[in-house]
Amino acid sequence: MEQVEYLEPSLAQVIERIGSDYVSVVAAPRGTEVPIAGPAIHDPLSAAPPRPGAMVLLVGLTAETPGAAETIRRLTGAAAAVLRSDEEGAAPLAEAAAEAGVALVALRAAMSWSHVHTLVEDAVLLGDSLVAVPNRDLGSVSVGDLGALVNAIAETLDRPVGIVDTQWRLLAYSAVPGQINDALQRDVILNRAVPAGNAPRETRRLLLTSDRALRFRTGAPYDDVDHRIWRIGAGIRGGPEPLGMLWILEGREQLAADRLVLVEEFARLAGAHLLRMRTARTVDRERRGELVGQALDGKDPRKACHRLGLDPDSGIAVLAVAEVVPGDSPLGEHLLDGVATYFDAYRRSAACVLRGDTVYCLVPAPDLAALRDIASHLTLRLGLRRRLAAAVGGRVSADDLPRSRHQADLTLAALRASGATAATIDDVRAAATLIELRSLLDDHPGLLLHEADQSPSDVTDSVLAWIECHGDVRAAAQRLGVHPNTLRYRIRRLTANGLDLTDPDTRLITWLRLRLRHEGPSPTS
Repeated sequence: MEQVEYLEPSLAQVIERIGSDYVSVVAAPRGTEVPIAGPAIHDPLSAAPPRPGAMVLLVGLTAETPGAAETIRRLTGAAAAVLRSDEEGAAPLAEAAAEAGVALVALRAAMSWSHVHTLVEDAVLLGDSLVAVPNRDLGSVSVGDLGALVNAIAETLDRPVGIVDTQWRLLAYSAVPGQINDALQRDVILNRAVPAGNAPRETRRLLLTSDRALRFRTGAPYDDVDHRIWRIGAGIRGGPEPLGMLWILEGREQLAADRLVLVEEFARLAGAHLLRMRTARTVDRERRGELVGQALDGKDPRKACHRLGLDPDSGIAVLAVAEVVPGDSPLGEHLLDGVATYFDAYRRSAACVLRGDTVYCLVPAPDLAALRDIASHLTLRLGLRRRLAAAVGGRVSADDLPRSRHQADLTLAALRASGATAATIDDVRAAATLIELRSLLDDHPGLLLHEADQSPSDVTDSVLAWIECHGDVRAAAQRLGVHPNTLRYRIRRLTANGLDLTDPDTRLITWLRLRLRHEGPSPTS
């Protein structure tokens, strides 16, 4: 699948957009028009060359750091290196930058590295128009590749690393050769979440409301008083918004104090990375949503399906999700996020779009029964606060997706009328057909079927009950709660007025006219 990315601006443009009050170019051996591909975090323990065109942030490095010049010489291929220093302090490293062919940029302001990372990234994102480029990187880590990010942190700190979301669910874990996970880390990896007993609310509150890295005991049953295992946690934030937590397994040997500062910097950089991931997902979701809309509207649906990764001929169905009873504040984008996340979490191929208060998804459909199970499970997982209905249209090829969408809408209407939460069009075909006929009548007020007689409601109810009970007077009377003779009298009165219920066509038209006056399915349907 193609990934949306941006064309690179020049170094001069990046400096201008960040602001010359904060950064300045100390040396530019290839000029200031070199393109900047994005920010990268310098990893002192990695021998891998930097990403071509990257602006490398030299976190933890100063002009006085032993080996600083050699570090810059190894950045061949990068576009620029950012050093925390003023121009005068960075000047001795200009020769090393020239040898590497890398621009040397001085960060003069007292600004956190995470802020610099975000500013560089934003400058790159503002660079040029969107184009589709496969497999582009964010720094040294591919967009969305949290595994590579935690591996870089783990190599730097020489400790296993994990990132969890605000609900303690695992997002990524390191897998660096030679680093050994403890029992808790292994359980988290296997279960994709931190055990409830080791995920106290107070720990979460402390980390998500603080900018500091904090040390915690692992706790029972994974350690004890005689064999304590320590962990370092740091909250990951995107501006004011909590995004997750960064955890480092210290083991029995604690990290030095200066390493804790580095953990805090990595947590801030992880926040910028998670926000970038969210931006990439949002852009990609919008692109896919446009393609779904084209397919639903019948605008070159085969091409749209191909671009969505769906086989246009293998069978696709439209799944519609909405509230059973729409509330005063529609779920809107929250519902779209929930449905898309559900399909992502369960590795189910689907493409979704929000229209009005309904989310429509194109889903591969080997058979409708399997999709009914998915729809039912989806409503159970997402409908905890508001009751949701999930309706599945017919299984069709790409060219007939507008028909499947129409069927999904009818199924959704039938579910709302009955109060059920999940069904396919085959499950509610009769009720859906009546809803479709009622809509047809509403759109065509001149049809003969609208010319109902003026009989009292008790008489028309009696006729409807009599027809639906197949002429069984006692069953119809019991349904109405009247005496059988009362029902016989009403039927005879209609017959005397010219309504011949012995004629099959008359019975059909009468039943349709009366049935479509009712809002919901009949008791027998």
